[in-house]
Amino acid sequence: METFKYYTINVLSNYYASHGMKYAVYGWGEYPDYSVMAGQPRKCFIESYETIEAAQKEYPEAKMSSKWTEPEVTFDHLPGEDDPVPGGMYPDDYDDGI
Repeated sequence: METFKYYTINVLSNYYASHGMKYAVYGWGEYPDYSVMAGQPRKCFIESYETIEAAQKEYPEAKMSSKWTEPEVTFDHLPGEDDPVPGGMYPDDYDDGI
């Protein structure tokens, strides 16, 4: 079982609420070293609940959250279309002499 640094509870959208699930618990950690997202925040869905009380009963340490207060994941560390990449990443990186 994966261990998380902390847990959050989010209010789900109307679509999920109409199906009886109004709150979701997420576990937060970091992407592992072997991932292209290494070191960045990782959000993992744990479970959904009908009531906030049920979510808090199972995860009393969880704090309320929303997409506006969550850590952002960036892609700045990944090469772009015009960035030099060792070995070439795109077909046009290779010079066939043509």
